[in-house]
Amino acid sequence: MRAATMNAMALALLATACAAERAGAQSIAQRVRAAGTGTVELRYAARPGVCGDGRRFFSMGGNTYYGQWSSGDRPMTNCQPGPARVRLRVEGGSVTSVRVAVGPAVSHAEPASDLGAVPAAEAASFFLSLADTSGGRGSHDAIVAAVLADSVSVWQRLLAIAENTDRASGATRRNALFWVSRFATAKVMGHGEDIAEIEGRDDDRDDTRRDAVFALSQMRGKQGLDPLIQIARTHRDPQVRGHAIFWIGQSGDPRAVGVLREILRG
Repeated sequence: MRAATMNAMALALLATACAAERAGAQSIAQRVRAAGTGTVELRYAARPGVCGDGRRFFSMGGNTYYGQWSSGDRPMTNCQPGPARVRLRVEGGSVTSVRVAVGPAVSHAEPASDLGAVPAAEAASFFLSLADTSGGRGSHDAIVAAVLADSVSVWQRLLAIAENTDRASGATRRNALFWVSRFATAKVMGHGEDIAEIEGRDDDRDDTRRDAVFALSQMRGKQGLDPLIQIARTHRDPQVRGHAIFWIGQSGDPRAVGVLREILRG
């Protein structure tokens, strides 16, 4: 009897190990499709300097917040470091919405199938592919989910999305270009691809020059774009270059992709 019990336990452990191995061999996309219809969630390591409340908002660099909160939420107090947590609404094996959070685990009214922790690089690749093939708010949040992934360079694929007029929507291209401009700013300011170092940080001494750059960005007919491009390429102050790069990324002009590519590859 004891031998039979031990054999049964061994078989059960072997079956569990095989199931885990099969799950590990499947891609995130395959696991999401297998969910059929419902909500799935996963988590992965977020960039350094990123925090959140696990539900409604997250911050990069401690000064710029994304998401929703009220004055009573005290985001500076509630913002905690932790993994990126993404909940996906799946219908018939296709993702219909993406919800991004960072920080501690929190309870949700809607149950979800937990895919567990996944490698950050695999998560970034999955979300970039999702952004490139879907539309609407799901594409926007998929891009954010990819940007949050730790130790992953995503700007080249974001550039590809930004110039993909055949498949990506205008809103998706603009959002991709916004984040590309953040990476370009980080580079000219000497932070590599660490966008948390530049998010929400302004130097008071640059107020006048920042206002001048803003004025160029508001000129009618994009008359200010050529001067902005010149500033982004050659100005000796990295802060001022960063302000110009931001507004180039917001311009919606076809030249913006080429300028930002030049800066990032230079």
